[in-house]
Amino acid sequence: MRGYGWVLSWVLFYATLSPAAAAASFWGAFTPHAHFEGEFVGNFAGGLARGGTGTAYFEGGFDWDSEVAGAYPGGKVVARYLAVDTGQPDQLYVGDAQGVSNLTTDYNISRLYKLYYRQSLGSFTARVGLLNANDYFDTVDTASYLLCPSYGIFPVWSSNLPGSSTYPFSSLGAMVAIGGDHHLLEAGVFGADAMHPYRRPLTHGALMLLQYTQAGTLGAGDYTVKLGAFRNRQTAALAAQLGPQTSGFFGATEYRFHALGLNWGAFLVGGGAPKSVNAVPWYAGGGLRLKHWFPGRPEDVLSAGFSRVSLRGLPHAETNYELTGIFAIGPGVTLQPDMQVIVHPGGKLPTALVGILRLDIDLVSLVKSQGVAL
Repeated sequence: MRGYGWVLSWVLFYATLSPAAAAASFWGAFTPHAHFEGEFVGNFAGGLARGGTGTAYFEGGFDWDSEVAGAYPGGKVVARYLAVDTGQPDQLYVGDAQGVSNLTTDYNISRLYKLYYRQSLGSFTARVGLLNANDYFDTVDTASYLLCPSYGIFPVWSSNLPGSSTYPFSSLGAMVAIGGDHHLLEAGVFGADAMHPYRRPLTHGALMLLQYTQAGTLGAGDYTVKLGAFRNRQTAALAAQLGPQTSGFFGATEYRFHALGLNWGAFLVGGGAPKSVNAVPWYAGGGLRLKHWFPGRPEDVLSAGFSRVSLRGLPHAETNYELTGIFAIGPGVTLQPDMQVIVHPGGKLPTALVGILRLDIDLVSLVKSQGVAL
């Protein structure tokens, strides 16, 4: 009866309200989301060829919170639509394996991106629906300002399993999380064909993920340690398109501290998928993040990092060195110049020098700054 209790409470709550009050409470629980990013990527030397291209990205949707609606605690519905007009700088100019931009996709995208339900009960949280697994697994907060995709999802997962539940794709799945701020255990199962999430999801493979996170205080700062593993089950007929039947592991360490009046963050990351079927068997990276480096501009960020992948069957590993800055130019609007040096792009090409200029607009924050109530 406990599971039906929430439903009964919701029904009784709305039954006691007037129709107008019930409608106001229901609609007041919606939170809109609308985000635009546009960028230009130029390759100035090395790689495949000199040249540049652009990518435009839009993600919009809403959250609905059951507690704000006055219905029951811990429930949330999340819906997102994604549209990407990609310029494909890696395929046309750079020729690298890791990618230089976390906006770039292999082809233009226009699709329902996320639609799932989340329920929290104390230290337990469950999600089910159309999910992006990388929203919760294999994430590193202090590395999130860098544009090379390897900092957002490690290549031992993304490069070896191109059809899995990572940007710009999501798949039908379910996951649970148990714990709190200091200890968190997460596990999930997702369809392995995120390119076609509704096409025979029970027979097109499965991606299983397990991750443990520990966080706490160490010396003058705070640390986070993550350890995770994945297992992909796939048929031989679909392995070439979606990724083989394989497994791997990943880990990350972050440390955040204050020194010299500045907010610092450092990270080390790595992973492995050593089976012979994997094109990327090993990955390692690290970097720094600096906030509050200029008085009166708390939203500005500087970050630098390196990311190195071994490429099976190729003469060299590929290493990406990146320096980036994020500068607020208005409410909800930032400008991000970025420079990258890629040594041995694709394991065999001459060193590339890449520049990126990205405009990021939180459309909801921008509208609210003009006095519009949403």
